[in-house]
Amino acid sequence: MKTQVYSWRLKSERKAALEEIARKRSRAVSELLDEAVDQWLGEQADLENEEALQQRLRQAAAPAIGSIAGGDPERAEQSRARLRTKLAARQKKRS
Repeated sequence: MKTQVYSWRLKSERKAALEEIARKRSRAVSELLDEAVDQWLGEQADLENEEALQQRLRQAAAPAIGSIAGGDPERAEQSRARLRTKLAARQKKRS
């Protein structure tokens, strides 16, 4: 049972559109508004749940960020040359 009242001002075009849709669906404008608010609140809850999930994932990943060590401090700088060497060797095998 609904016990609370909330009112707000709308543009006249928006009110007319709501009334038209309500008429076509044989429903009250208040039912449409209640449905729209329920949907919006559900979307907000989903967004909050997603944000909480992302926060937990970031916290879980944080200890590993920047801690991967490959033992070769020049690996990134030499990656282009190493890749070209490997590709050349592969081409040589095919020839």
